[in-house]
Amino acid sequence: MPGFRRGRIQPCQRRQRRGMRLILRPSLLLLLAEKESHGYELCEQLASFGFEPEGLDSSIVYRDLREMEEMELIYSYWDENSKGPKRRVYRIQEEGRSRLAEWIENIKSIQARMEKLINRYHSL
Repeated sequence: MPGFRRGRIQPCQRRQRRGMRLILRPSLLLLLAEKESHGYELCEQLASFGFEPEGLDSSIVYRDLREMEEMELIYSYWDENSKGPKRRVYRIQEEGRSRLAEWIENIKSIQARMEKLINRYHSL
């Protein structure tokens, strides 16, 4: 295939990954609004939002969790009672619930505009 380089992400894949990054944080906040969880479990649950496990870089998830904790959207603690090694458990805070509501409203607005675009395309 012309322009294909093994091991490199193609432009279309980059755009798709950027698009998924736009909904990563709201997805994590929604999962945490449903129940507190540890990072590995959150990574697994992201599949329910269309994130492909083999295409999801867990370091990005953990970085976003850390940054959201610094922003006081979530907080974490070490679960001393977990079987095996201790796990960091994440829980949403009130500021995180507020930010999630804002994100959902923004996403709904984007969705409405995208539906207009798609409908207009289909009318060609």
